[in-house]
Amino acid sequence: MMTKQMADSDKKLPRKIRVKFSPYGNTTHLTPGTYANFIYQLLLKRFAVKISDSPDFFFYHEASPDFLDYDCVKIFYTGENISPNFNFCDYAISFDWLQFEDRHYRFPLYLVNLFYRPAELKNTVSVDFTKPLNLTQADIAKKTEFCSFVYSNYRGETARRDIFNLLSTYKHVNAGGRFLNNIGYEVPDKFSFEKKHRFSIAFENSSRSGYTTEKIVNSLMAETIPIYWGDPHVGRQFNTKRFINCHDYPDLESVVERVREIDADDSLYLQIVNEPVLAEGFNPTSTIAELEDFLDNICTQEAAKAKRATINPVRKNELEAREKISLSYTHYRSLLIGFIATIYGPLRKIKFIDEVKQKILNTKK
Repeated sequence: MMTKQMADSDKKLPRKIRVKFSPYGNTTHLTPGTYANFIYQLLLKRFAVKISDSPDFFFYHEASPDFLDYDCVKIFYTGENISPNFNFCDYAISFDWLQFEDRHYRFPLYLVNLFYRPAELKNTVSVDFTKPLNLTQADIAKKTEFCSFVYSNYRGETARRDIFNLLSTYKHVNAGGRFLNNIGYEVPDKFSFEKKHRFSIAFENSSRSGYTTEKIVNSLMAETIPIYWGDPHVGRQFNTKRFINCHDYPDLESVVERVREIDADDSLYLQIVNEPVLAEGFNPTSTIAELEDFLDNICTQEAAKAKRATINPVRKNELEAREKISLSYTHYRSLLIGFIATIYGPLRKIKFIDEVKQKILNTKK
């Protein structure tokens, strides 16, 4: 008969791994709600994880100036519109639709927001994107405002400003962020603000295949019809019948005409807003499970065998030196921008100064 002690000894103990995460700005690497902490929580499901400055596995991002100083397995991850450099990383997690042996997994940042961040979920715990909304005429009657526009980043593509200006010639668009603000204050709760609107502008900072962030997700959670621009292939994961996809139209003027058409026809509005959110065949939960498997494949190997990056030794030192210069510039530039933003805060309410800032930051070089 097997004793309890024998049974316990037969239990497979989780593999021990030493891991390091790069911080973002002034945040610690495992601040709740961050991308790093999301990955950390997934690792804890299968491994005994020790945070170490002598890691076997180092998770870094585009603003990590020190990742080249470590001789270990390096996994790049990003929440920005940036492609991984496989000369430096062994593995990567990014927005890109690409396959590269066992070295890359596409995991858009909105999945972290949707399934993990408490700040995003505090008012939306009942949201289930696998089910249509089934709104009624009475429900949309409660949406007393036309369209929301909540952005604070001045440095995105000009398309964001263009759609705001064009749509404003039809009806007033409520800009509740710092960018183009026209309501007199910055909204403290974007979800509640957007929920009062029939439409919402959901434009990414830039447009590239695969680059889908939380912007469309937030608008869908607020039960609006998003006006989306960014990822030309957004339909691979979201049902394009549920929103206005600017990539399906020849220009933004045509997009505005479509908004006018929907806004004038409540039956058409209800038909669109009650469409399924997700594209057929896309399952966000299985996508997260696949990310767990991707990480498992990396960390179950011996560290030496898990390395994948190979670079010509003749070029290695030269490329690493250039990369360190670039990363240091990015790091200190980020600190400078943060400092200037703090100083600039009290001046933001002066309309003339704010208009000058917007003009400068939206000038293409």
